[in-house]
Amino acid sequence: MRLRFLIFLIVSTAFAFLLAKHDVTHAGNETSRYSVVESVLERGTFVIDDSIFETPDKGERNGHFYGDKPPLLTFGAIAWGRVLKCFGVRYLDGGYFRAVYLTNVLVFVLSCLTGWFFYVGLRRRPRMPEPYRIAMSALSVVSTLVLSYSVTLNNHTLCAAAMMGLVLLLERCEEDGLTRLRAFLAGVMTGLLLNLEFVTGGVMGLAVFVFVLTAISPHRIENVLMYAAGAGLLILCEAGMNLISYGSPLPLYLSTHKPAFTEKNYLAYAFNILFGYEGFFLYMPALLFAGCACASPRMRRDRVFVYMTASTAAAIFLFAVGTSDFGGWCYGYRFLIPFAPVLLYYAAVYFGRSRPRLKRWNLFRLALVWGVVFSVVGVTDPWNASYEGSLTPKNALPEHFKNSFLANAFVFCWRTSPHSALTQFFMDSVYGREYALMYLMMELNNRNDYAGLRRLGEELREMEKAAAEDGQE
Repeated sequence: MRLRFLIFLIVSTAFAFLLAKHDVTHAGNETSRYSVVESVLERGTFVIDDSIFETPDKGERNGHFYGDKPPLLTFGAIAWGRVLKCFGVRYLDGGYFRAVYLTNVLVFVLSCLTGWFFYVGLRRRPRMPEPYRIAMSALSVVSTLVLSYSVTLNNHTLCAAAMMGLVLLLERCEEDGLTRLRAFLAGVMTGLLLNLEFVTGGVMGLAVFVFVLTAISPHRIENVLMYAAGAGLLILCEAGMNLISYGSPLPLYLSTHKPAFTEKNYLAYAFNILFGYEGFFLYMPALLFAGCACASPRMRRDRVFVYMTASTAAAIFLFAVGTSDFGGWCYGYRFLIPFAPVLLYYAAVYFGRSRPRLKRWNLFRLALVWGVVFSVVGVTDPWNASYEGSLTPKNALPEHFKNSFLANAFVFCWRTSPHSALTQFFMDSVYGREYALMYLMMELNNRNDYAGLRRLGEELREMEKAAAEDGQE
């Protein structure tokens, strides 16, 4: 296993250096964290008033602005930034791109732990071919939006890795018994999830609490107390980081982001975050085959499987009811990314141990390929300008770009071959030339692609000149 882990680190690090982003988009999920990191490292303050990163995701306290994201990932990026600073890499004095790039490299490698935990889980399953284990473990990253987002500083892919780690821990509890130490570690893991994503951590915290409470053990009360101690420790850590950041133990996120229960069609919204233009299952259809596992009596006897799938269903319901912005400017419905490897894991277990019908197996493989295509397109920009639901003003340009896969594919085609038939098809038949050109300007600005903006400006001047000549004739 040590040799396999070493190979995993080498491969994931190589892809990290190849794919990690060198720059930051204008989306708040990135800029909010980087603004705090840069302010602390360069000015010694959590106040982001003078940061080089402009962000929409911030909160005001005592006349100053602070980043409003959960603090754990930000503190981790600050610690990594101090390491980089020791080697002369700073956000100022010409080191901006290297600092961002090396931070994203680290995030990519940590996100790839999703695939390692996936592999360790499959290794525990008997009668499963080793090539199948390796392939499915790689696809847990490459065929899901974990790949798309891992190239940037984000909490979703790290949360996905933590979720797979939690699955392994709970399976160990079922196989070898729930001890007080394992109960404590389970509490730490759910506390870690809460530090990364509030809704995901809350759902999993409650589910694992019930899991520990109902486990057959002579030390049930002690296990519950140890679980509460582990979770409470991480909650106290978050409160402490909030206190250090802006003087209050309460998350600033609670005052800047409110649940959205009105101004939306619940059925239409739920459809579009699951199967529609930002659909979780549209972008990763292989996850639907976890339903085959749900139909299996053998799988339903697995307590960990039952709790994880029930928690996934609960999280889907909460996000469908409590959000209305499709995740903002982003690629696909990002809030459910932590659950993607879990669903694929149980689909992989189902197809790896049973003898499924050939038609069902072929559909599963096709769905995995589909996921690879969608995930790779997402790598080009996981924080693209797109429709934000209730946050998008009427008749605003992003409303015409509701499907972020098509938007990313269009920008990619234009940047690589602006006069190709496929690019012209996007411009004339999918969006309309006027809207397409306006979106290109918005998205190139979002990516800080100044060379692309100059090229677009030249193209617009040529079009204007041609139109003027036609008018004279």
